[in-house]
Amino acid sequence: MKKLFFCVCVAVCLTACSSENRLFKKARLATSKGDFRQAIEIYSRVIKHNPNNFAALMNRGVLWERLPVKDAKERQKNRRNAEKDYQRAIEANPRVAEPYNNMGALYLDMGRNMQAVYYLNDALFIEPDYFTARVNRALAHSRLGDIQAALVDFNRAAILRPTDPLVLLNRALALYELGQYESAAGDLSHLISAHPDDARAYLERARAFIKMGYPANAYADLEQAVSIKPTYALAYYYMGDLMFRRGEKETALGLLVKSKELANQYAPTYELMGDMLAVMDPVSATSNYMVAIKLDPANKARYNAKIRAMRSERGRERVQASRFFPR
Repeated sequence: MKKLFFCVCVAVCLTACSSENRLFKKARLATSKGDFRQAIEIYSRVIKHNPNNFAALMNRGVLWERLPVKDAKERQKNRRNAEKDYQRAIEANPRVAEPYNNMGALYLDMGRNMQAVYYLNDALFIEPDYFTARVNRALAHSRLGDIQAALVDFNRAAILRPTDPLVLLNRALALYELGQYESAAGDLSHLISAHPDDARAYLERARAFIKMGYPANAYADLEQAVSIKPTYALAYYYMGDLMFRRGEKETALGLLVKSKELANQYAPTYELMGDMLAVMDPVSATSNYMVAIKLDPANKARYNAKIRAMRSERGRERVQASRFFPR
């Protein structure tokens, strides 16, 4: 989650002798200027002279991850280089937690979540109150679907830093997954109090309010989200859904059009519009389902079932009712 999810790699800048100190200063200067490639070359000189220089290995590993790339192939190559540096740092100093965390964060970025947990376990065994490793492991558990384990780590991280936005947001998402909507809304309210300009926090609290049966509160949060971030397509998506349920069909469709304009590759918007149009305009509904199939072929069977339902009045009513007015 340097992604959806914010993973931190820690660079440790230690020096062993005066000559290395000079090189470290040059490398830090290059890093501060954004010249990561030059900094990598300087650290490589240190490592050539001293292959087990822990600080140089750690810093070079971080820079490999930060180095701008032109394509996915180059990114993969740089990540392999970072992986090698972190592994060598672990071998050079196996009792320090940082390289285990960095390796775990790297694997988290790569989607190798089980391996991330393995290294983050080691980081936390060495340093149980290592906040960054605790959050990284929570995120890895979440991605693996082990929400209860993720909550254990998020709760421990929250003790260490009660107002940290990453913890509050991601713990709220975990609680939402478990159906604990009030607790999720509570975390998001704390987040909003500390960071009132966080549009994502308003959107996620709106989702919790919807599940809790408070559509007016949800809509107010969504309006706040788009006032902070006018291009927030997902907020317009949920606003459209709420408006349709309220019976304001034209307003709902206008909000969905806005959502499409901002994120025209988001398949759920087309499905939602299809469900809205099912009774009043089945031809347009079918067109929306067909676009959804192209964007989301994994759910082709569901969209095709709705397309078939458009052939009869009863089928059209069933599609709309099951979406907006379930019994």
